[in-house]
Parts: sequence; structure tokens; C-alpha cells
Amino acid sequence: MQLPPEVRVGIYSHLFFSTRVTWAKNIVSSRRIAPAPNALALLRTCRRVHVEIGTTWLHQVLFNFGGPRAMLDKLTIIPNATRALIRHARVFGDPVKIYWNYGDVSFRTAQVLKLLPELALDRLTILGPQNPVGCYDTLDMLVRHGAGWKELYYLAHDSTFLAYEHDWFQDQRRYLRMPQPGCWQRAIEERDGATSGASVVIYRATSPHPCSVLLQPATRAPFAQTLPVGKHPKSFGMEADAALTMPGERDKEVLVVVTRGRGVDYAEKEDSPCLEEDMRVWMGGKTWSETRTEQNADLRGEEAVVDDYICVDDYRWPTSWRDPEWGG
Repeated sequence: MQLPPEVRVGIYSHLFFSTRVTWAKNIVSSRRIAPAPNALALLRTCRRVHVEIGTTWLHQVLFNFGGPRAMLDKLTIIPNATRALIRHARVFGDPVKIYWNYGDVSFRTAQVLKLLPELALDRLTILGPQNPVGCYDTLDMLVRHGAGWKELYYLAHDSTFLAYEHDWFQDQRRYLRMPQPGCWQRAIEERDGATSGASVVIYRATSPHPCSVLLQPATRAPFAQTLPVGKHPKSFGMEADAALTMPGERDKEVLVVVTRGRGVDYAEKEDSPCLEEDMRVWMGGKTWSETRTEQNADLRGEEAVVDDYICVDDYRWPTSWRDPEWGG
């Protein structure tokens, strides 16, 4: 405590910006992952340090969730005012399934975030789901309707979500691929204004070999699809993109960066308009905790392994996702 206050504050910030707290079921090993037991130990060292740090650590650590259920389990039980202080979060983009007597309903990430009013992240990082159609639809909903984040980093383990053919879903136009990022750019400008600076940029890995387009900028390059001359936009996604599905191309990782416009109020709102198949409507006025107890999935009894990382943004894809025989 002999150091000047500004130096101590700098040390606190350096530590917390290098810290992530994780609640997850490891998608690679299926083991439950827990935060390192001493990840936030600095908060408990003494009263003076605790007071000096205050709530600033909430702005700095990365809250890392293995799926949207884990995110809801942790973030729905804290006060809205505390949730509003969180600035960095990461989650796997698998849908949440709610089971009813007659079946189940799946909800994408944009729908899940509606249960987290006052969330106002500087950056939300999403590791897209394996299924290419689900991966595309999850991002499409976030661009068109998502809130709770200023900047979105959306990672896909390969390029197939920009290349699948639509003939599986002839009666469901929402799954129709469009030339990207042009279509998403127009959508975000319609939300935030053409002069707001809102943007959607796609980066693709320059090699099919495992890399990190997020952590290694030198391994990526900007990417854009164009509509062939004479082709109607609504027929663009009816056929697979041959260039992106050829050997050596389909396995290239993708990063999509979505930035909201200047001056936009991007925080989630308690009374925000309902989306199609809105999760709040399906829950019938129940809280997430009440809904959660009616579902079977529960990892609390499993032995946990401690989260292990070098950089807070480290991530790994399951090796099975690169199986060339996997078709979606």
C-alpha cells in the first residue's frame, strides 16, 4: 500500500483485464468448467483494496459462458444495476431449448438477451454453433434485432454458414442466405442510421489450417460476397456457394465484427418489443429461475475442472467439428 493510488489502480486494472471468470460445460471435453478459485482474490485481500477497486472490476474481467443457459443462470440473478456494469462477455451461440409437454422450442442468442435488461456490453463475443444454418440465423437475428452490446465479435469455426444451400427450408424464407456483409450492412444502417458509422465487416482465415482469426490478425483477410450479374437476391442462397465449399476453403475460420452506430442506445430494455417466438412470451411470465427448475439439465453435481488459459480471449473448437463427413 506504499505505492501511489494511481499506480495501485493501474495494477488492479492490469490484473482484471487479464482475468476471465468461466461457467461452462466444456464443449470440447464435456467436463464442467469453473472459474479459477482465486480469480477474484484481490477483492478479498483487505477493506482498503476492496474500496479502491469498487465495481471497476466488473468493467474489466471477461465473463465467459459455455452456453446461453449458463449465462442466464448467472446474469439473471444479479440486480439490473450490477448487470449494467459488465462490459465484456463471451458465450457459445448454441440455442436454448425449452421443453414442454408437447415438444421443445429453441431460442437464438438475440432472444436470450431479452431476459437480461440493462445489459450494455462494450463487446460481446459469440462462438457460433456448429450447424451452418443455425450459425447464420443466430448472427442474422443479432444484426437485425440484437441489443445489449456495442460491438459484436462473431466467430464461426468454418465458412459453411456463408455457403449452405437453402433448398432444405423452401417454406422458411428466414433461413435464406443473402450476399454478405452487404445485406447485414444495410440492415444495421436501417436500425442505426446510414451516417451513424454502424458497420458489419467479415474476415476469413487465409489458411484452412487451425488458427485464430481473432487472436492472430495476420491470419485473416476481409471478405465479401457479391451478387452475380442477372441473379436475383432471393435466389442467391438457393444454391451452395461452390467457391466456399471446395476443399481447402470450407474449413477456413470466419470472424464477423458488427459495430453499432454512434449515439445509439444499445442497452437491453425491460419492456423491449417482442421478437418472433419471443422467449419471454413462451415463459408465460415466469422468471428464468422458475423456468430453469422445470428443465432437466443441471451440471451442479458434476466434478468441475478449473478454467485454464493464457489470454482471456483464448478459445478452442471441438476437433469433431472439422470432420469432413459432417454435413450439418
